[in-house]
Amino acid sequence: MRPNVSAVFALTFLLGAWPQLAASQIRATPPVVSLPRGEASRIPSPNGKWALIFECPNDCSERKLWVEDTSSHARKLVKEYERSLDIAWTLDSRLFFVNDNSGSTDARCYVYEAASLKETDVAKAVLARYPNDGQFVNSGHSYLRAKRWLNSHALLVVLTGHNDGSPPGAFTLRYRVDLNGSVDKLSQHSEEQP
Repeated sequence: MRPNVSAVFALTFLLGAWPQLAASQIRATPPVVSLPRGEASRIPSPNGKWALIFECPNDCSERKLWVEDTSSHARKLVKEYERSLDIAWTLDSRLFFVNDNSGSTDARCYVYEAASLKETDVAKAVLARYPNDGQFVNSGHSYLRAKRWLNSHALLVVLTGHNDGSPPGAFTLRYRVDLNGSVDKLSQHSEEQP
């Protein structure tokens, strides 16, 4: 039986056997992982240098996200969380995003540098460029989430939500957020609620 070439390539890449391979030669982006998935989850970076470790012991009464240097096994606490997360690495393993689904009416996205844990609040980046979109970001039900990495420094971000009975009604906005300093609105759709 012949091995699946795509699967062998993906596994070899994830294990870091081909570090000289340019990111531009790879079409796929690392997957978005939804947590929790049990008491402990380990999500390695594509180059194997880092691992995100999500701990959710005691029936998830505690939820902590750590970043670990896999060579020294030194860990740094990213943050403690109340609810579920979605996370994804950049292909170059320098950055990762966290969608913090902090409540039934709120979700926010943050980007972290793996080495320093420098945090970028994506909502602040969006509002710096589009201050009038504060009506959506600050509505009664507002969910700002990264959907995927577009490259090693840019994200596709979607803002959805609604207010209960007052403007704005239901809305969906899509942005391209480049961490090098630019934010572009790709689309906006709003509708009044009945």
